[in-house]
Amino acid sequence: MSSARITSFLVKVASRCNLDCDYCYVYHHADQSWRGMPRLLSTEHQRLFAARLAEHVREQGLSHVAVILHGGEPLLAGHRYIVDFARMLRSAVGPSVEVDLGMQTNGLLLSDEALDALEAERIAVSLSMDGPREAHDLHRTTRKGRSSFDRVEGALSRLARRPAVFAGVIAVIDASVRPSTLLGYFADKGIPKVDFLLPDSHHRRPPPGRERDSGLYERWLVEAFDEWLDRYPDLPVRTFEALLDAISGLPSGTDAFGLGDVSLISLETDGTWHDLDVLKVAGEGATRLVGSVADTSVEQVASSVQLAAHRRLLTRSGLSATCRACDLAEICGGGSVPHRFGDGGFDNPTVYCGEMKALIGHARRRLAESLLSDGVADGPALDFDVGSFELAETSDSIIAGLQEEALVEDERGLREAAAVSGLDLESVTPATIRAVARRAGTVAWQRATRSALSGGQVRDIDGASIRVEPAYLARFLPEMSTPALEVGVDDKWLRLPFGEGIRFEDEVVALRGRALVDEALGIIEAWRPAVARELRLICSAVQFVRDPTAHPDKIVSFSDDSVPGALYVSIVQGDGLIDAYDLADSLVHEYRHQKLYLFERLHPTTFQGALVVSPWREDLRPVSGLLHAAFVFVELGRFWRFVREHGPTRLHNRATAQIGDTERNLAQAFETLRGCELTPSGRELATVLEARARAMPLAA
Repeated sequence: MSSARITSFLVKVASRCNLDCDYCYVYHHADQSWRGMPRLLSTEHQRLFAARLAEHVREQGLSHVAVILHGGEPLLAGHRYIVDFARMLRSAVGPSVEVDLGMQTNGLLLSDEALDALEAERIAVSLSMDGPREAHDLHRTTRKGRSSFDRVEGALSRLARRPAVFAGVIAVIDASVRPSTLLGYFADKGIPKVDFLLPDSHHRRPPPGRERDSGLYERWLVEAFDEWLDRYPDLPVRTFEALLDAISGLPSGTDAFGLGDVSLISLETDGTWHDLDVLKVAGEGATRLVGSVADTSVEQVASSVQLAAHRRLLTRSGLSATCRACDLAEICGGGSVPHRFGDGGFDNPTVYCGEMKALIGHARRRLAESLLSDGVADGPALDFDVGSFELAETSDSIIAGLQEEALVEDERGLREAAAVSGLDLESVTPATIRAVARRAGTVAWQRATRSALSGGQVRDIDGASIRVEPAYLARFLPEMSTPALEVGVDDKWLRLPFGEGIRFEDEVVALRGRALVDEALGIIEAWRPAVARELRLICSAVQFVRDPTAHPDKIVSFSDDSVPGALYVSIVQGDGLIDAYDLADSLVHEYRHQKLYLFERLHPTTFQGALVVSPWREDLRPVSGLLHAAFVFVELGRFWRFVREHGPTRLHNRATAQIGDTERNLAQAFETLRGCELTPSGRELATVLEARARAMPLAA
């Protein structure tokens, strides 16, 4: 197993706390090592950590890392200590690396003075709070059992006035408190995000209250999901959003759902390296890794046997036999690792297995019901031949019709967004408005602007707030009457929605990339001019990306229907640029996704909910993902046949292997799709694709 790619660090700056929450895994569970820890992380250990962090980002080529300041209660060290440490870290890594700094606090010491300092230093603040007084004071009291609510609510009010630093609230569930009470309270307070945590329990320490009522947490979670979906859908609840991502086959972004890998390690106040902090529930020393900042690099920790054991638990092969046999394993991922602990260590399903099954099943049913009640079936009846649509050589009039429908909608959205932003379009020519409306970045901007107007909160994929500014549109209005493919342009609304998980290449790389795109488009033109023409017609932008979590040699690309017409492709491999034929593959791949997105704006192809095996992925995928993959790889099969017959000799063997893999994978995909529930449009498309896959060759 290769080393873990560590991009996040939880740093204990204080080992003590000024509250005595009775469920706390640090002070009221098995590991009591806090008693022997220094009260604060020393200046020397701060300096050593900063040096290790700088060493790590340099060796791994990272442009972004996250550091979460934790405790105990970090503000026991004082806000000046926090700010000085933050400055030390940013200075150590240099200006080319973004250090995303956050702090988890109970709020008791969060004064306006502290917030002024934290905001000035760009340190995000997450508040631990369990809800209104009747919920919060059940567990979050002082050592003398006194209420902490008034001071914490005061901190909440101060944070609400500081959206630039307010990251959200973490609340631990007490199932005696109705979900409506919590959701109503947090929604009224206008918090940016809430994360509901189940009590830190495991098989040797079962969830409180469940021995008397086995369905206690199942009912609570199902009721909370319904309350959120029906009454508070605009309140970001990380727990439920992660669940919906996992059900849809997307990474959940949490350790509560889905499989994944370790990307975070912890540092205790004595300078020693540790694993996920909540693993302390499993026993004394359960989090201990190897060495300290004084003698052990991050890479040595990342490649340690101890961390490898944790990483295995996040893979399918590392799950218990019960979980491996379960059809929900790809969604639930076996549950949070600490919750699996019991006899046999972590080789168990989560202690919340029944709750996870009930919640996942219920969420799937609600999604299916909402699709049916919204009338999402097949859209308007098809008035064109799907076979003609599938081939670029015969699709001109069909694509023109679909684009006209989409452009009418996008132009209307642009005019509405401009009006509410105070932008006057009266002097702008219709041709310019139409050209600007079709831009992928414009579509993302106008959708976000209208969402903000209706009271929605505009956030990126990580949940961070995005500011919507009218000035964005003014940049593209002057004399833009001819649509063009924008390649590597620094466009805010093509980048912000994807948060910190994706890196975009700078102008130096983009300059070289534009020439490479021209070369790749030339290859596509030589293969089939109609494909090159259709790609330029459907797509308005190419963005150069890099996945900081992927191996440097891996070529990545993606598309998203939230930015229609945008192709996201990587062009850097190792120390140089990728082969032009690889870029041609990526462009064709993502353009085909965009072509099908255009089709699906009017003609849905699948029903949400079911997950299936995809031969191109290790994890289960939604049916829509499998149909998209078939639509993409039918075309790529044709492309690689062209490469084999007409491309450079150096690619002949690779093209042959690609063709063989594609044929096998498509056969498996179509066998699966034949058993899936598709809309009439989706079934017709799948039938055409299967027939085309058998006929395959279409090469110049």
